[in-house]
This record gives sequence, C-alpha cells and structure tokens, in this order.
Amino acid sequence: MFRQVVVSQWAEGTSPEAKQAFRDAVEALRAIPELLAMTCGDDAGHFDDNFDFVVVSDFADFDSARRYVAHPLHQSYVSDHASKVIGQRIIVQHDWVAPDPS
Repeated sequence: MFRQVVVSQWAEGTSPEAKQAFRDAVEALRAIPELLAMTCGDDAGHFDDNFDFVVVSDFADFDSARRYVAHPLHQSYVSDHASKVIGQRIIVQHDWVAPDPS
C-alpha cells in the first residue's frame, strides 16, 4: 500500500464559501478509481499553530498514486480549488502494510 498525507493551511483571506468549495472538491476525488480510501477533515482547533485541513489517501502502490494525480478530476481540483485557497501545505508519502484483521 502507498499512503499520501497532505496537511494544508488556508491562504490569508480565504472565505468560508471557498473553504467549503474546497472541501466539496476533496470529497469529489473519491470518484477516482485509483483511490482506495480517504480520510479528511478540518483541524479540531485545540492549538493556534496547527494547520487547518488534512487529507489521508491510500493507494495500491506508487504508480496508482501517480495515475490519481494525473486524473482530470484531480487536475481540476488543483487548478480550481487547492491552488486558490491553500497558503501552505506539507506532504508526506510512505509505503505501508495494512494490519491483518485476524
């Protein structure tokens, strides 16, 4: 498995409507077939210096993640939403093995 974690901070002056449009666009990424699982959400707000939003995405492998990034829906998400509302981001990618449920 391959996991990508994207932690974002809103750009200065991002409106509540633009934030919601971004959240909706993130949810729409679930339609991309290479995406096996995704968890996302706003920071709980317990500390002032935390970033604002996180997306954790799982793929079968790195090649699947590359196809996901190249998908037109993801490209639209970047150009129409992420590039306009994200001031700063941190990305961590890593291979991992899913735990055995038994």
